[in-house]
Amino acid sequence: MVKVISHNIVSPLGLTSADNYAAVRRGQSVLRRYEGKWGLREPFVASLFEDGMFAADASSTRFEKIVTESVRRALSRTGIDVTSKRVVFILSTTKGNVELLAGNPFDEKREYPAQAAMHIAKVVGFCSKPVVACNACISGLSALTLGQRLIESGMYDYAVVSGADCQGKFIVSGFTSFKALSPEDCRPFDKDRCGLNLGEAAATIILGRDNGENDGWSIVSSAIRNDANHISGPSRTGEGSYRALRQVIRDCSTDSVAFINAHGTGTLYNDEMESIAIERAGLTSTPVNGLKGYYGHTMGAAGIMESILSMCAVEDGNILGTRGFAVKGVSGNITINPVNTPTKKQSFIKLLSGFGGCNAAMLFHRGAAKPAYASLPERLKITHRVSLTNDGATIDGKKLTTSDKGKAMLTELYRSQVEGYPKFYKMDCLCRLGFIASELLLKAEAGERFRGREDRAVILFNRSSSIIADKQHQASISDDENCFPSPKVFVYTLPNIVTGEISIRNKYYGETSLYILPEKDEQTIDKILRCSFLDDTTQSVIGGWIDCKSDDDFVAELFIACRDGSQTI
Repeated sequence: MVKVISHNIVSPLGLTSADNYAAVRRGQSVLRRYEGKWGLREPFVASLFEDGMFAADASSTRFEKIVTESVRRALSRTGIDVTSKRVVFILSTTKGNVELLAGNPFDEKREYPAQAAMHIAKVVGFCSKPVVACNACISGLSALTLGQRLIESGMYDYAVVSGADCQGKFIVSGFTSFKALSPEDCRPFDKDRCGLNLGEAAATIILGRDNGENDGWSIVSSAIRNDANHISGPSRTGEGSYRALRQVIRDCSTDSVAFINAHGTGTLYNDEMESIAIERAGLTSTPVNGLKGYYGHTMGAAGIMESILSMCAVEDGNILGTRGFAVKGVSGNITINPVNTPTKKQSFIKLLSGFGGCNAAMLFHRGAAKPAYASLPERLKITHRVSLTNDGATIDGKKLTTSDKGKAMLTELYRSQVEGYPKFYKMDCLCRLGFIASELLLKAEAGERFRGREDRAVILFNRSSSIIADKQHQASISDDENCFPSPKVFVYTLPNIVTGEISIRNKYYGETSLYILPEKDEQTIDKILRCSFLDDTTQSVIGGWIDCKSDDDFVAELFIACRDGSQTI
């Protein structure tokens, strides 16, 4: 069993978890309207740190300083030796230091999330290599799930899991292009909701092994599921969230759950989808709350920060109210908690969803709990392999004949090996690369396709994140007078979209995750992929390395891995 050892929240509402919880319990928020900030022409509502509070210096960016502050505060209440190789640092973020694209006084590599994680690790003193969970809005729960698995498997003794994002012109203009931002404080699940707000925060949860005592918080179970619907639109039936919820509650009595802390962004489609998923999971009488009305959407911090606030609430015998909610405006039969309400129950569920069709749920319990995990495979059985570089492709060691190079080669392979899926031409280069590599893999497997399955996961790794799309989006917003961000470009600045594209194509409802590493590390990849089988629904994984530095400099080394075998990666 994995326990919560310590936690911390750093936000505009306070620098400790206790301060943040007290502020939220009072109904406090620092959401405010900004006009002309960062040269943006359209006003927006957000919760931001005061200027100068975490200003960048010669050694650290603003993003890195916020994460470091939260991690250090969480560690200060423990005796953990961070120099031990048995301690892993996991960073949850959607865009990290992306604002450096507009002007970078640091090493160019710091634009990559894993390099930011490396810098934070060095400042704090971690000796093990960090891992970045970059899974859009569910990144926080993805990171916690990974930490839970790595400890449960015995690979590490402690996991320091921290999530953060800083707002700026890059992110705000992207959400503006989707017309997703509310001109006023957001209103989760309300009939008059009209969009989300954005926020800044860093939150840290330190996980460790159960010490045998029946106190403290335990992570009982977690699940990540894709809805296989659309890269930027949730399933109308709540397919991914429903499946994640079903997984985490299957071995517990729902009568013991105090509440579901939902994603609750305040957008029309997200809140509607969540309400349907919760009803389908049989949780109509369980209170539901959302915390975005206090902070806005803090992206990489959201899953971790909102879990901490929920733990504080249960300890206080309280179900936090949903700020901004007045009249129910979703069709799902759910029970929205509008104001602070007492409870004696000792469990709660955290629910998230995000672009790329990803969804996640996690069940927390105060006290001892029985883990709901399958056994860890000693080795993975690799059934098929594909290698794609800018100048060639091989399937199970057999080279394919191609005449083109680089991005043009991907189009050539699409025309000769796939065809009939014109959405290919809308994809960015990273997604085209993953799409073609997965198609070649599945062609080699020669199994049944497109039947809808939950037992196959798609878990990929890279170094360069979504740098090509990042630069394209940055170019579109660099001129204040001619700032024309495109939603089509912005959505591909989330590198996990490649896993969503593969799932949508094949109707895979299983786990989808993308992790960013400082460099290709087969040992780390092997650890994470083997741990994914601790979710007993997963029977096979499309996994491997997929990195795209430019349209003509890329590599994909993907494989299909099954639970048991004598062959390692």
